[in-house]
Amino acid sequence: MEDYSSGHITTGEARELILDLDRRLGTEVIKFHPGVSYRHLMVWSGGPDDVRCVPPHDILGKDIAEYLPSGRGGEVLREMMAESVEILTGHPVNRRRLEKGKNPGNSVWFWGQGRKPAMPTFREKYALRGALISAVDLTKGLGIYAGFEILDVPGITGYLDTNYRGKAEAALKALNSADFVYIHVEAPDEAGHSGDCGDKIRAIEDFDSLVVGPVMKGLKEFVDYRVLLLPDHPTPLELRTHTADPVPFILFDSASVQMNEGLTFDERIVDKEGILIFEKGHALMDYFIRGERIP
Repeated sequence: MEDYSSGHITTGEARELILDLDRRLGTEVIKFHPGVSYRHLMVWSGGPDDVRCVPPHDILGKDIAEYLPSGRGGEVLREMMAESVEILTGHPVNRRRLEKGKNPGNSVWFWGQGRKPAMPTFREKYALRGALISAVDLTKGLGIYAGFEILDVPGITGYLDTNYRGKAEAALKALNSADFVYIHVEAPDEAGHSGDCGDKIRAIEDFDSLVVGPVMKGLKEFVDYRVLLLPDHPTPLELRTHTADPVPFILFDSASVQMNEGLTFDERIVDKEGILIFEKGHALMDYFIRGERIP
């Protein structure tokens, strides 16, 4: 696996590839749907959900033979992957990318398998109206199930070149009608997968200056507000994949500000004494929305 994102292929280029794959490989039960950049969706109606797939960013630099889909349904996926190589190798989009010295999108890679979730909406659980901003279809899909309004922000890519300012501006505008807005930023995670320290620093600094700063400034126009800031998981540069280590969070309440002196927002604060600890994510959300503390 040389490049899991085809050089962070553009959404327009990827759309051409995915639509052609759907025309060539799609059936009555298998459909391909274009997403953003390198992330897309294949729906297998009635297909098995116990097939084993490996995330491509977990095997960078490794021989893919040991990591191809396996288990029930694995053979079907492997056959489609092989056919996709034949379809994509000489595709006009990839020929143009190669002429420009860019990596081609020369194969599909199946991962992230699962079934449609069942969950209460945000309104049902908290009696609040929510909205979501993200370039990642997985996150937007969860937002749809949670009953959020999915905000369309031009120029968001899920990478370093995303429209950070547009996300902040759209979130502040949405708060005039929504009670809760979730802003998702993917660039730091992508930099972690690539193992590039410079990109990771840039992603964090851009998020801080172009999203956090403008949002905190804009929220001063509101009487009362709360802000919860956290990553969903670590993606260490050394490992270049997700880990299950605890993540730090910051909760800011305009009505009751308590400062933790001498602390910076980084992974080290999870080892400090006297901090709030939540073993389950939903308990943190309950605390944020309702002020409830659930052990």
